[in-house]
Amino acid sequence: MSGQDGRPTVYRVGAVAYKAQVVTIWEAFRRWFRERAFPLEYALFSTYDEQVAALQAGWIDVAWNTNLAYVATVRATDGRCRAIAMRDTDRNWTSHLIVPADSAAISLGLEGLRGRRVGFGDSDSPQAWILPAYAMRQAGFDPLIDFRGERRDQDIGKHGDTGGAEFVQLERLRAGELDGCVVSDPTWTAVRDAGADAGLAIAWTSPPFHHCNFTALLESGGDHDGFVSLLMSMDEDDPQIREPMRLEYVHRWVAPDLSGYVDLLEAVRLNAELSMADQPAFVHSRR
Repeated sequence: MSGQDGRPTVYRVGAVAYKAQVVTIWEAFRRWFRERAFPLEYALFSTYDEQVAALQAGWIDVAWNTNLAYVATVRATDGRCRAIAMRDTDRNWTSHLIVPADSAAISLGLEGLRGRRVGFGDSDSPQAWILPAYAMRQAGFDPLIDFRGERRDQDIGKHGDTGGAEFVQLERLRAGELDGCVVSDPTWTAVRDAGADAGLAIAWTSPPFHHCNFTALLESGGDHDGFVSLLMSMDEDDPQIREPMRLEYVHRWVAPDLSGYVDLLEAVRLNAELSMADQPAFVHSRR
């Protein structure tokens, strides 16, 4: 797509700077796209709320969104948006309730932690609060009533991307300050890979859900087809982008699958507790 002067129109991608590596990723991707005559620029945001607002305002052509940011965009635009691509690793995430290996919850599941101290992540984390809480309620177990819940709001605005709150709650579990805590499968996999899972076990696992996607507005005039075509051609064996793809936790880019967002759309529609500030049943951990 070209502008009135005949030069290709700049395609602007929004991403949230949840870690310093985001700059490394998008500098490499920008260079890679430009070498293929696609004038990509990126804009970094401190929160997903700001990124969603920028997409609506037309400041960016596409947003690299979490599942919650995608749902927020769907709701804010009355559905006048679409997911155009996702990572292979965004499909079929789960969340786990982790407990000491000798916990009664290993055999009893959620019922084994009734009235006990259970840690959750940030209030805007789909994987460490919103979706696990929704799934528990669907199973007839309300974490606000049936647990002595302790949520940690550490990186609000970043939708749990940093994983910081999950790791803090795992430390508290090991220290005996909690009887269980909820973490995403990627966090638990990292713990296992580091050999740090000794004495811990999974007591419960949520239904699967999808994570991030590139989100665009239906009326957007950006060259989404050109962007997606090049994105899909990325090869993790290409030495130029092998490292940034590793940092982005992607092996290959794939077409979006909206079925993995149904539960989150419903959880938000039902006003699942995105903010716990007015819920006295929850303790806010700040340690």
